[in-house]
This record gives sequence, structure tokens and C-alpha cells, in this order.
Amino acid sequence: MKAFYTPAFWLLGRLSQGACFVLVALTFLLATLVALAAPGGVAWLPAALLALLGCYGLAAVREFLGGGIGQTIALMERIASGELVSIEARADASGADRAADRLHGAIAQMNRSLALIVRQVWASAETIAGGARSITAGNTQLAERTHQQAASLEETAAGVEQLAASARQNAQSCAQANQMAAGSEEVAMQASARMQDVSATMERIEANAGQVGEILATVEGFAFQTNILALNAAVEAARAGEHGRGFAVVAAEVRELAQRSALAAREIREIIAQTSSSVHKGRGQVAATGKALAEVVASIQDVSQMLISIAAASREQSEGVEEINRAVVAIDGVTQQNAALVEEAASSAEDLARESAQLVRAVGRFKTDRAEDRERAMALVKAGVRHLRKVGVQQACQDFMDPKGGFIHGEDYLFVVDMHCTRLAFPPAPETVGQDDSGLRDADGTLFSRQNVEIARTSGSGWNDFRVPHPITGRIEPKSAYLERVDEVVIGCGIYWRSGGAA
Repeated sequence: MKAFYTPAFWLLGRLSQGACFVLVALTFLLATLVALAAPGGVAWLPAALLALLGCYGLAAVREFLGGGIGQTIALMERIASGELVSIEARADASGADRAADRLHGAIAQMNRSLALIVRQVWASAETIAGGARSITAGNTQLAERTHQQAASLEETAAGVEQLAASARQNAQSCAQANQMAAGSEEVAMQASARMQDVSATMERIEANAGQVGEILATVEGFAFQTNILALNAAVEAARAGEHGRGFAVVAAEVRELAQRSALAAREIREIIAQTSSSVHKGRGQVAATGKALAEVVASIQDVSQMLISIAAASREQSEGVEEINRAVVAIDGVTQQNAALVEEAASSAEDLARESAQLVRAVGRFKTDRAEDRERAMALVKAGVRHLRKVGVQQACQDFMDPKGGFIHGEDYLFVVDMHCTRLAFPPAPETVGQDDSGLRDADGTLFSRQNVEIARTSGSGWNDFRVPHPITGRIEPKSAYLERVDEVVIGCGIYWRSGGAA
């Protein structure tokens, strides 16, 4: 058909739009004038030829102008779907300045500018998203380490508090022990003084025992002399005979008393001697005990000095531990504040990552790659939309899955789901028709079937990107699907990155 209008297009391409309509009007006017100028049926053939030429010219003008508008509309539909195609401004052979060409050129220039902006924004969004992910990961690790540090500081603070309590208890115990040592020292000193008094008393007893011995010696002398005198008296009484018998009895009694006194004096001397010996031994023991008590007093004094030193060191240690405890408590407070700030930073980083991911998804709605594949996918979807509107959903789905239905071109095919993600048409696996796809996830865990329906519901048409296994290679590859909503169903066609085919 295009070859049929080639001569007319050649001529119309060199004329303006107004001149084209004037030329067609002149042709019809000339045919009318020829028919009116020649009477009878002589001029009907030239008039008919001119009329046919006018009709040909009118049809050529319509096709010529309509073709440019159609191309422009198709371009705008692709841009509206989010595809920023790589296309140059259309120019005819003569370079004539037509409104359709200018509109097409302006749209192409706008498309190129938008594509450049989208690429820049996409790169920046990817950079921001990557930085946000890194910040989020770093803040998460920092938050974990800060929490661990805070927990360790809490344990350290508890341990230091226990140590401070132990130091205070040690200081108190040392003070009590020092008081007890002071009391023991006083008791020992008193005992030493008592032992000295006992030693002095025993010395006095020993001295008195000596004096008693001297007295007993005198008594023994008296008894000896009395015994001698009684013996002499007995001798004289014997000489006196009968007259001295009574005196002899008295002398015998006196002698017996003298002997008994001497015997008692000897016994007392022996007892005194034994007592003196015991007192001497006791004196030595008292001296040794006094010496031991003196050593005990000295030892107690040394212990008391050591306890004083320990108490002073414990007080200093307690004060130092208290300062450390206060410092640890202050560090713990700062760490808790840092933990709160880190949590806020982590939350902000997560918000930034979420917003940057949303920005990436928003920018990702505009496609700047695989223009030919995307054009082919869009054309197939639009053909499917027209067919579905014509024959209905049920018949259209059957035709979409029929290899001879005209909608399966190699790897290119149409899939159909309803607004609840129920599969209505899927040529690669017809047995899965009726399956619920709402739980389908791609390699990144995205519910891509739900995303397809949501894009169609909110925008009417658009592209969705996800990563799924390639049907031929089985490897996980990026896939981009073009979607359009028709009443309560969604028709789509996808293209893979690696193969460039639609699926």
C-alpha cells in the first residue's frame, strides 16, 4: 500500500500542508469545470480521471499526514509506558518543514533529554542506595557493638561496685581488727604489769622465807641449849637422889619439849627450803612469762601498726575504687547515650535506604535499554489487548496459548492473570492455568506477580523488573515485563536481559 502512494508522497513531501490541500481542491475543481464546460458526454472521461486523481490525492494526503501522526502517537504511547526509546527525529527526503515532523522531532528530543536525566538520576539513585545500604550495615554493626559495650560496661560497673563494697568492708574490718589489737595490747600490758607485781611479791616471799629460816635457826639454838640444860638438870637430879626425883621429871619433860621444838624447827626449815625453791622456780617462770608477755605486747604493737597501714591502704583503695566506679558509671551513661544515638542513626539509615530504594524503583519505571525488544513486547501486548476486547477473555486466553493462534512468536508469548493473581493464560505451562500466583517470589524474594497486578491497577500500563530463572538456560536473569490492564485482567509480555527475547 505504501508503494501505491510513493509518487504522491514524493510530491507531497515537497509541499507544505496547506499547499497539499489546495492541490487536491484544485483537482476536484478542475474535474467539475471540465464536466460543466463540455456539453453532452464528450468530457465525462477527462472529468472522471480528474475526479479519480483528486480522490487519489486526497487519500494520499490523508495517509501522508496520518502516518506521521500515527508514528508520533505510537512513540508517545511507548514513552507513556515508561520506555524512553532511542529514536531520532523523523525527516523526509526533501527536508520540508511539516507540523507532524516538528512534533515528532520535539518529542524525540524530549525523549532523549528524559533518557539522559533518567540515566543520571538512576546512577545517582543507585549510588545513594548503595551508600545507604553500607551505612545501614555499618550502623547495624555499630549498634550491636555499642550494645555489647554497654552490656560489658554494666557488668564492669557491677563488678567495680562489688569491689568497692569489698574494699569498704576490708577497711571496716581492718579498723575493727585495729581496735581489737589495741584492746589486746592493753590487756597484755596489764598482764605484764600483774606479772611484774607477782614477781616482786615472790621476791618478798623469798626474802621473808630467809628471815624465817634465820629465826628458826635461833629457835633450834634455843632448843639445843634447852636440851643441854635439861640434860644437866637430869644429871644433877640423879645425884640428888630421892630429893631430886621431881626435879628429874621436870627436866625430862623440858628435854622432851626441847627435842620436839628442835624437830619442829627442822621440819619447818625443810618446808621453808622447799617453799624457797618453789618460789625461786616460780620467780623464773614469772620472769619468763613477763618476757613472753613483753614480746606479745611488742608483736601486738607490730600487728596494730600493720593493721593501721592496711586500713589506710584499704581506705585509699576504697577511694580509688569509688572514683573508678564513678568513672565507669559516667562512661556507661555516655555509652547508653551513644547507643541511643546509634539506634537513631540506624533508623535514619534504614529510612534513607528505604527511600533510596523507592527512588530506584520509581526511576526504574523509565526504561532506556533494549528498545527493539521492548517495542516488540509492547506491540504483542497491544495486539493481545485488541484481540481480547474483540473476542472476550475466555476465547482470547485460549488463542494466546494456541501455537497457531498468532500470539506465540518463538520466545515471545503473552501471559494473563486476573486482579487476584490467578493465572488465566501461560503458554509455556498450560497445565498451570488456574494457579494462584500471589505467592510467587523472584530470586530476591519479591512478590513480582502482585507487583504486576499493582502496576496495572494503579497505572493502567507499565513495566516491572524482577529476576527469575530463564526458561532455556535455567539461570537467574533479570526480566522486564510490559503490562496492560483490560477490565479485570492483566496482559503482559516479558523480555530477558541476556537473550534479548520476550517471554
